[in-house]
Amino acid sequence: MKAKPVLIHKKLVSGMIAAGLIFYAFTAYLIYVAFQLTGQYLEQQSSPKTVLTEGLNKQVYEHIRIYYAEEEDAFVDLTIEALEKAKKRTMSVFQFEPDKALDIIYFDDKETIEQFAGIKHITGFYSDYDRMIGLYPDKREELLKKETLPLYFFNTLFIHEYAHFVFYESVHAYKVSPVIFPLWFHEGTAEWTAYDVLNATSERFDVIPFQSLHSDQDWQNSRTTYETDVYLQSYYMIYELVQLYGRDIIHEIMEETAKTGRFDRGFEQATGQRLTNFEEHFTLIYQRKNG
Repeated sequence: MKAKPVLIHKKLVSGMIAAGLIFYAFTAYLIYVAFQLTGQYLEQQSSPKTVLTEGLNKQVYEHIRIYYAEEEDAFVDLTIEALEKAKKRTMSVFQFEPDKALDIIYFDDKETIEQFAGIKHITGFYSDYDRMIGLYPDKREELLKKETLPLYFFNTLFIHEYAHFVFYESVHAYKVSPVIFPLWFHEGTAEWTAYDVLNATSERFDVIPFQSLHSDQDWQNSRTTYETDVYLQSYYMIYELVQLYGRDIIHEIMEETAKTGRFDRGFEQATGQRLTNFEEHFTLIYQRKNG
């Protein structure tokens, strides 16, 4: 007896639906398996920072993890002491206290730290991507003995790099990109925080053109092209701002820049003068000082 057409149609539709459900279930299972395998594979792959810290001792203090060679455990106390100084300085400048985890890694040699950072002639750097400070202090043996001058330079180095960490974290808290701030402001605030306004001196230097201080490549080129110190210039730019408007001006410029999304507008809102006018005034002052 032949089945009725309607019944045949219903069975056909039901069969197609069932087959479709089986297909989608199987596909979902394959995707799940692939996802799990991918996750396992990625877990097995070591990041450059993970490779770097393998074999190093680790000490945790508050929100930071300190990585150092076994024979250099004195770096733990040195780091903690420098951190306490850095927290006080950065709070007074940025009015912000970060609580995110931070890795501090002591490098074994100068070549490795330069390769990791991609920058030549450095003793320290901060990576926002890795949220880490890399350090290769000068006069390592003397520093571990806590001799006065090496200890002073270590503290300023540490505070400079920690200031970068606080700067980036405070900018992220505003939910804007750090790249809207020019590099002279990044480096100038870090350098000024490390040495403080009270330590300002009347050093002579040639002013590097401001158009040469925009990109990372510009900055690196300026370090070798011009017979002057780009960090010193950036320090004095912040110094001049603080002399004119008080130490709160750094925080105010950052806050106004975050509101407007542009550094030139934020600068003008905070200071009442145009950025180009400040740059011209600064150049004129230090050209005169250099006679």
